[in-house]
Amino acid sequence: MPHPLTESPYAFTVPCSLAAVSTARTRVVDRAAELGLELDDELTYDLQLLTSEVVTNAVTHAQAACAVSVQWNGECLRLEVTDMAPALALASQTSSLDENGRGLLLVNALATAWGSEPCATGKKTWFELAVPPAGPSSRVTRFADSPACRT
Repeated sequence: MPHPLTESPYAFTVPCSLAAVSTARTRVVDRAAELGLELDDELTYDLQLLTSEVVTNAVTHAQAACAVSVQWNGECLRLEVTDMAPALALASQTSSLDENGRGLLLVNALATAWGSEPCATGKKTWFELAVPPAGPSSRVTRFADSPACRT
């Protein structure tokens, strides 16, 4: 079984640094392009924003490197962030004066589906965005137990 923080064709490691979040956003968009997806400006913005939110949460709360994987099943782009913190990610209620705590509310509002689940190394937080295929010859990396976007 591969180590969860090992590089693979559609996965990479993000160092434990908030400065690394920007690079993660760029790499995720690049991975989507490598998968043959042509994202419009709105989907690109949503992908970058949601990536920032889940990667920032992982780096901040786990205080360790995290692994990011990007997969496409022909209908949905799925981003998974695996970190070493066991506490599941939950959208929290915040007051209008709070400076933090709205990230997962954005994920909940913009993603087709999202969740957080325990895994052997800690937890995996994921989101899916519905993305039309670029064409009939697009390459597909399927992800387990998700025949299409979860709704």
